[in-house]
Amino acid sequence: MKIVDAVDAVDAPDRYDAVVVGAGPAGCSAAYHLAVRGRRVLLLDAQRFPRDKPCGDAVTQRAVRILDAMGVLGSLPHAERMRGMRVHMRDRGRRDFLYEAYPGSDSHCLIVPRAVLDEAVRTRTAAVGAELWEEAAVTAPIVEGGRVVGVRVHRDGRFIDVRAAAVVAADGARSPLASAVGLRPEGDLGVGIRGYLTDLRGLPDLQEVFLSLDDVAGRELLPSFGWVNPTCASQANIGVGLFRPGYEGRAEEVLQNFLTRLGTGRQTFGGRLRGEWATAPFPLDFAPDRCVANGILLVGDAAGLVNPFTGEGISYALESGRTAAEVIDRGLICDPVRPDLLDYALLLENSYSGWLTAGRRSAHRYQFVWRVLESTFDSERAPFALCRRAVLLPEGTGELRAHRTIGDVAALLSPGLDVRTDLLGVGELMTSAVRGEWPFLARLATSGWGDPGVQLRPALLLLLATHFGDPGTRCRIKLGAAIELSALAALAQLGVEDTPTPHSGWGNRFAILVSDLLMAKSLHLAGDGGPEALELISRAVGKVCTGRIRERRHAFDAGVSEDEHLSLVELQTASSFELPCRLGAVVAGAEPPHVSALASYGRALGVTFRLTEDIRILTGVTGVTGPVDKDAGAALREGTLAHPVLVALRRTQGRLASLIHRGCLTADDVDEAVAIVRGSGALDLTMELAREQAGRAAEALEALPQGPARASLFALTEYALTRQVSERADLGSSFE
Repeated sequence: MKIVDAVDAVDAPDRYDAVVVGAGPAGCSAAYHLAVRGRRVLLLDAQRFPRDKPCGDAVTQRAVRILDAMGVLGSLPHAERMRGMRVHMRDRGRRDFLYEAYPGSDSHCLIVPRAVLDEAVRTRTAAVGAELWEEAAVTAPIVEGGRVVGVRVHRDGRFIDVRAAAVVAADGARSPLASAVGLRPEGDLGVGIRGYLTDLRGLPDLQEVFLSLDDVAGRELLPSFGWVNPTCASQANIGVGLFRPGYEGRAEEVLQNFLTRLGTGRQTFGGRLRGEWATAPFPLDFAPDRCVANGILLVGDAAGLVNPFTGEGISYALESGRTAAEVIDRGLICDPVRPDLLDYALLLENSYSGWLTAGRRSAHRYQFVWRVLESTFDSERAPFALCRRAVLLPEGTGELRAHRTIGDVAALLSPGLDVRTDLLGVGELMTSAVRGEWPFLARLATSGWGDPGVQLRPALLLLLATHFGDPGTRCRIKLGAAIELSALAALAQLGVEDTPTPHSGWGNRFAILVSDLLMAKSLHLAGDGGPEALELISRAVGKVCTGRIRERRHAFDAGVSEDEHLSLVELQTASSFELPCRLGAVVAGAEPPHVSALASYGRALGVTFRLTEDIRILTGVTGVTGPVDKDAGAALREGTLAHPVLVALRRTQGRLASLIHRGCLTADDVDEAVAIVRGSGALDLTMELAREQAGRAAEALEALPQGPARASLFALTEYALTRQVSERADLGSSFE
């Protein structure tokens, strides 16, 4: 495709606010969200509907939500519902990531053939006012004065010049329109191949993803994945994706090898092919700055928005189309003729940083991450669980709840305390700090604390502490990002295996590299706070590491005293809570007595939080489905004895001690040990100690001047104890 030449063409009778090229999910989403805003939009597609497209057909929970908001779900009554995703890791077993952790009408994903989905979305888009031209092939962009002002269309045997204030390219992975205006480089496309197998048996109600595939001889680990997405009880969309360029000629060979292994591993699999195998390019080159130019935006596959680990792209298509519509609408308000579209790149960068950014130039990094995923697939340690979530499941399913120990505390903050904007700034700074060195880590840096809302995290405590001095202190955002990165650095160290195993090498390398990088970035950001900020952060991280070293020395030590255990809690958790409280007060210029009071508050709050978290883990409150929460099992198997376990050892006969001394607990051993702890009364005693610590935190706050910041800290103390968010009218009522 070239820019328009001298070929005779007629002008379309009207000018549009936007013309959207491509009527798949991305294009229809853009056209829909423009039309419902009252914009005049033309939607073009070179084919006639209904038409098919090679795809895995998976519509994730995020996509389900958008389709519901668009009013499309009612047109998909026969779509197959899936409870979640089952990830098979080569030679390491499987994990199920379920949507049921989020109860509600959209706690599922769908498998919908693209011919059905695209027809439903197209019909709905036309119903809200978008004008649709089918069998209308775009042959060139119209460029005037360096700006794309429309497209030339071949329709009904003639050329038509269509002009618009903005053009949206939704014309697929190869995007001729993007290539014509210089937004798409040559190459950088992988390949996917899929078909429909019928007469299958034993299909689960789950999407299935297989990571990663190898060659026929099993000698080479390929940058690839396979999938099985059931479209009904006896049929599935089955295929493979290879995301490194140059593998097109091997796709069919890899597919046949994948099918052979499926048949070998499942005696009930079998099946026969309905129709033919179909291939499609697999975009790898997402880069926000190449998704927008003067007058034109790229969405969906044209923008390279595909998850290279699972192949999922429909949710990104719908989201990017919606974002493009919002940008165009805002731009038209300011300038109806030449709207400014450039903030689209920033919005994409904020939304899809990390795991989508790398593309071909980061293939070697993906291979490293794949090896980490493989070697740590059965590990419950926090950094590896977060890695799985950040890489495999950015759609929000899976292990989020198991490691999300804190919830939205926005309701506990007094009116007038606007910290949400600053917290968003902290998140953006964390992301930008690590994106350049290793793009995927940008996702990891923001995934540990979850979303949405305001959560009890280090940056929140720091921002609240600044209100006892100058809350507008210039460096508060950088220091908030610094302490959160330092917390993640300490968390990453938890992934290091003390005793090497056949699979620990890649995991240990990952944990050490990530920890070093995050800590270096933390100290760099902390430099704006001066020498005192650097000293406070370094001292706190040193305490945390010392505590963890001592904790490992006491692994499986049933004779450790409660006092020694509490000293470990002081070093590890209390110091992590003390740091933001003290640092925020120091940099804001608070008076020394107030700095001391906030530090004491942070220490007591940290101990309270740790004790109640131990109770929640042992009672399964934060857990996933199963007889015993995975976190409790992981801690006991590694010999980490929480306070209730130590209390139970003193209050029971020798059975619990014998299980601990054994040093290698089975799943049944863990179940038995947790049952003994629950029946011993130890949980009640630990809660009594937590209440005592919460009282100390409240007592420390009495030295601070009254105001919304103090009231909010009182309320957070109660939350740390109960993990319940009370109504605004009762902020801090138990303590103040």
